[in-house]
Amino acid sequence: MRTLSAPVVLSSVILAGWLSQAPAQDVQPGLQSGQTPAASTRAEHLPPGVIRTPTVADPGTVVGVKLGELYTDNLHLDSESQATQGSWVTTIEPFVMTAYSGPRFSGVLNYTLSGYVYAGSESHTQVSHDLDADGTLVVVPRHLFLAGTATYQRAVINHRRPSGSGAYFLDNNRANVGTATLSPYWVQDLGAVGTMMLRYTRGRVVYNRDGIQDAHGNLLSGVSDISSDAVNFSIISPRNDKWGWRLVYVGQRLKPDHGEDLKFATATVGVSRRLGIHLRLLANVGRENRYLPDGSVDEMGADFWNVGLDWSNARNKFKVLAGHRFYGRSVQLSWNHHAALVNTRVSYEERPTDLNQQLLGRNPGATTQVRLPSSSIPSLLDRRIYLMKRATVSASLEMRTGRLSATLYDESRDYFRGNQGTEKVANAHLSWLFELGPFTTLTPTFGWQRYRFLDGQVNYTRYIELAAVHQIDPDNFVSLQLRHGSRDAFAGVRGMPGTHDYRVNVIYLQWTHLFGGI
Repeated sequence: MRTLSAPVVLSSVILAGWLSQAPAQDVQPGLQSGQTPAASTRAEHLPPGVIRTPTVADPGTVVGVKLGELYTDNLHLDSESQATQGSWVTTIEPFVMTAYSGPRFSGVLNYTLSGYVYAGSESHTQVSHDLDADGTLVVVPRHLFLAGTATYQRAVINHRRPSGSGAYFLDNNRANVGTATLSPYWVQDLGAVGTMMLRYTRGRVVYNRDGIQDAHGNLLSGVSDISSDAVNFSIISPRNDKWGWRLVYVGQRLKPDHGEDLKFATATVGVSRRLGIHLRLLANVGRENRYLPDGSVDEMGADFWNVGLDWSNARNKFKVLAGHRFYGRSVQLSWNHHAALVNTRVSYEERPTDLNQQLLGRNPGATTQVRLPSSSIPSLLDRRIYLMKRATVSASLEMRTGRLSATLYDESRDYFRGNQGTEKVANAHLSWLFELGPFTTLTPTFGWQRYRFLDGQVNYTRYIELAAVHQIDPDNFVSLQLRHGSRDAFAGVRGMPGTHDYRVNVIYLQWTHLFGGI
């Protein structure tokens, strides 16, 4: 497998912050539960020990280092019938998070270098990189722009097998996955007609197992690196007109280094009618690719339509569409509610997609990135196109002395080739952060996931955690996390290689120092 070039591995998300945004995974010892930094929240409004994440809207730089000592009683995530092995793991994580906003360039670059030293008979060391970077350059003001993104992180190779978080557990079921996109686009104001945009996006996904020490280096056999070419063309009428219209074409071709190309495309004509200041009625018709059971694609061979409404006020934004696509009835829904103490987001979407399109983190040619937890994407070994039906509900309640946060996630995947059935992933995450005075927080967390595979195998994963954080001063804080995780596997899978139940307990003590404050 080819590795990423040095410029690609220049930035990443801080490990604890990145993990705290993911729904329930198997084991997450680096998680500071319930302490996801808000992108637009200033540091003085964050709970003790939560590091401000700079954004384009709130630029700046945060540099620091984390030192930790972790103990686990099941280093390899062995089954209950085997003799499990405990180990101490020393961790060191220098990081930098920076954001810049200027008249010609804006962007975010986050990077964490994580080192792990395993004690005892293992005597292993590992180094991993986490990356999350994006930027936009104004080439011609108001017209020509150049956008780019890059990510690099470890992902689960096969969800059937036990998998731990990051590089803490020597479970031999992780790979490095890197993505990069470069996207020039032109925006043109057409006056009363509306706004036109033409965008081309070149993307790349690469896989390797560099820095992952084990005796089975062939787990990625057959998994090809892949390139992506996407085009997005749209003309959208002015938003405030009583009548509105839109013309949109979105197309993408995924080209693996070995194997068949995968194609996605839709063309849409839409009209809208404004009723009052809050409500707009919507209607769309178009054509799209049809995916057939023999694995072939009938390009632009299917009609679709939908109707719905878009309603918004100062605190709410609600949109729903219902109609028909080549696979049958179709629904899309989104609702965002923002109040003084409660924030809620509900979404449901349906679309054909595949693993690499999900890893690239964006709809074909779209302008916004959507990060996904690696526990919810398919196994890296799966190359097929599927119909994704994804529902997400998240809510947070701000209280006088803490925050209650909950996330529910449900996704089904109907694979088109051979009508092979449905794969389902559902998970939940609940955390309650208590502020014990001005400098200390206590956060109990519960997470759960159910993963059902096409052949009927079902994995239940659960974890419960108690995390305490104490702020020593603005630039130093310590945390202690106690965690119990487990997996149960059902439907006759105990005879399958690499599939088994496990139990694991974790104690993790960590100190964080910020250089120059936040």
